[in-house]
Amino acid sequence: MPDVLVFLYTTQVPGGAEESLVTLRDGTTRWQMAALSAEPTILILVLFKDEKSWSSDFRSSSRTVYDFFDLLQATDLDISTISLGIWTASAEQFELIKTAVGRLPFSRVTAYHRQDPDESAAYGDRHNPQVQLTRRSGLAKLRNRVMLAALQDEDHVLWIDADVDELSPNLVQTMVQHSTTNHDAGIITAMCHQNQMNNYDKNAWKVNSPELLGSVAVNDRDTSLAKLVETRIMVPELIKGTDNDALVPLDSVGGTVLLMRADLIRQGLTFPYHNVVGTTWGQPGWIGVETEGLCYAARGLDGGGCYVLGGSHHARHTDWG
Repeated sequence: MPDVLVFLYTTQVPGGAEESLVTLRDGTTRWQMAALSAEPTILILVLFKDEKSWSSDFRSSSRTVYDFFDLLQATDLDISTISLGIWTASAEQFELIKTAVGRLPFSRVTAYHRQDPDESAAYGDRHNPQVQLTRRSGLAKLRNRVMLAALQDEDHVLWIDADVDELSPNLVQTMVQHSTTNHDAGIITAMCHQNQMNNYDKNAWKVNSPELLGSVAVNDRDTSLAKLVETRIMVPELIKGTDNDALVPLDSVGGTVLLMRADLIRQGLTFPYHNVVGTTWGQPGWIGVETEGLCYAARGLDGGGCYVLGGSHHARHTDWG
């Protein structure tokens, strides 16, 4: 069976590229612009709901997709070796992406538009503890949908949150170098902060209570979760005193900036859409949804270790939004 409902157009455009617009069977609209000789090595992925998702920062009253493209250019990566996958729930932003991307020589750009799934929470409620499990389950499903659809023959997948405004010099290059030279380092993240918050990404940590590494009885799950939150070691403490060449092991990662070796995905790694740690036939797990379950899910895969960059490497999250 064909995978499309409506094939709107495909055409060659100036500069040796092919452009296509397709409506898929699930109602998703997919626009793609690809160089005819495209051989990208890194797939960069970003999900955002609408224009508010780009957030705002002390440097400007509000950000746009153009600021995101400026962020990518500031990495000094060779854009011609980069493919880009973007998902948005906004028809207006979908059209803006098609316009904005025209000035940059990406190897391939794939943009997806579909109305926000039911399980997604409003952007302003994204930190509300009462909606976290539902929201992050929806995010995991969406990450998997876009990642599996956009990935072709790239070596690495790099997730960047829409509201990340700055990456330290050579951050991505250092991640790729570690992933290429250290076989176990298939998943790598970096310290993320705001101007007035030293540690923004609370989903990146290392377990510091040995008893939590074993089985947890159903009746002990709430107390075990509380103990994990109380005792886990967060990234600022883990990387304290390290240099820029250091890689520090993690048990959980966040998604503000996250490099995944593409071979892990081809082995079957996806983002867990439920609490995967401690799952049984009759009970869901007690922690480990979305990025927090990624390292757990990667156990046993060839090259499935999780790490954070040491030293001064960092991402900076926007201040407001």
